[in-house]
Amino acid sequence: MISIGMATMPSRFKNLAITIPTLLNQCDRMYVHVNGATDAPSFLKKESKIKLTFSHKNKGGQMAFKGFPKTSGYYFCVDDDLMYPDDYVEKMVALMIDYDDEIIACVHGSDFDPYKPSKNVFKNKTNAHVSYQGLDDHARVMIPGVGTSAMSTKKFSLSPTDFYPHKNMRDAVVACKAAKAGMPVMAIKREANWIKKIPMPTEINKNEAYYENIDRLIARHIEYFKRIAGG
Repeated sequence: MISIGMATMPSRFKNLAITIPTLLNQCDRMYVHVNGATDAPSFLKKESKIKLTFSHKNKGGQMAFKGFPKTSGYYFCVDDDLMYPDDYVEKMVALMIDYDDEIIACVHGSDFDPYKPSKNVFKNKTNAHVSYQGLDDHARVMIPGVGTSAMSTKKFSLSPTDFYPHKNMRDAVVACKAAKAGMPVMAIKREANWIKKIPMPTEINKNEAYYENIDRLIARHIEYFKRIAGG
């Protein structure tokens, strides 16, 4: 089974007619959680593959993983401001199969130096493989861009509760959980603009407290990241 999960909100509804149809053609089930609302665009309610859920409060991007525990197969986390190609699922699954499903596949990915103090880790990331840029060969990374990630639910487990209390810290949480589990994260080789960005302002309040929370989380897992760096 191929499942895809997305978290969205009313300010992003206009994107969904662009992002979702291509993804629907590539999956068996799509879980769409709407943060901060109790309704969704009518076309979503008509799609038999889509399972809609709602919350009055904004529970964060981690709600994209609401369908993970219900999936036996591959789970893709996607963003509502990215346009994914027609062969996205096919190529990402092929990469995972090449590694016997023992990896998390991603498009966007980056590293950091675990031997330096865990201070402003996400402001000082290195070797960034940005999603819309090309990559000549698959590359192991420490931090996946979770909105461009996929994994086998038989090899890795996630649910929205795994992110509590780290709201909107998906990349950091998944990176730490993967590092602790010894699960490599691999950025897929691709041509430039395989994924395209829809220009939108971020809805996440990335203030100093946000980055400090990430640093604390990374620091608690730093020994696992050192193992990756030591290779």
